[in-house]
Amino acid sequence: MEVHAILASLVMPPLAPLLGILLALILWFFPASSPFAKLSLPLAMLSFSVLWICATPAFSYWLGERLGGTPAAPDTVPQVVVVLGGGRYREEGSGSERLSATSLERVLWGAQRAPAQLPVLVSGGRVYEQEQASEADLMANLMQEVFQRPVTWRENCSRTTAENAVNTAAVLHDSGVESVVLVTHWWHMRRAAEVFARAGLQVRPLSVGSSAELLPRAQSGLLRWMPSAAALLRTQVYWREILARQWYRWMPLPPVRSC
Repeated sequence: MEVHAILASLVMPPLAPLLGILLALILWFFPASSPFAKLSLPLAMLSFSVLWICATPAFSYWLGERLGGTPAAPDTVPQVVVVLGGGRYREEGSGSERLSATSLERVLWGAQRAPAQLPVLVSGGRVYEQEQASEADLMANLMQEVFQRPVTWRENCSRTTAENAVNTAAVLHDSGVESVVLVTHWWHMRRAAEVFARAGLQVRPLSVGSSAELLPRAQSGLLRWMPSAAALLRTQVYWREILARQWYRWMPLPPVRSC
């Protein structure tokens, strides 16, 4: 998992353009007669421009649009609601853990908007060894104690979207389930729905939010091209999702993972 995270960071802002600026600085100290020294200024300018553009609302808005809309729903009647985990926060000193904002939104969406008559499965394990409770346990506790929505299954072992899919399919197929309502964020839904379909489950999407939320954030005029931390964060999320979507299209499904 750490190797995947490092490789993804190497081709994403802000690390990729920052590495370009660092390389340009190194080339600056080459002898003036060296052809590498002549690359220093153009590389620095290119890297700085890429970093600036990636941190603008205009670019994050454009990138979010590339993710497309919600996939079409099948005609079958769903049998189960599946809520996917989206991370957690962990305090190193105390070891206390709580759901991330992304996970909280998905739990809230599933508890309030999914069909009330359907049973619920929550999916998410421990990504890192130092984590204590699984994301599924954290989500189930919140859903039951705060929203009074019973959770029938807890899929505690998955670490990725692909593992969410194959582990969930293994659990639900044993109960005769073939069709689910899938709850995850709009920018994650297409990849998640595709891999769940490959695992043998028919998916009715229930997306948290929609691409329409990009519109008020895009701002107008000159502000669209002024860098901001919020825009850079959105660019990272969308860029990572685009890369992951391409990766998932040719990678085989992983085996069912046990804890």
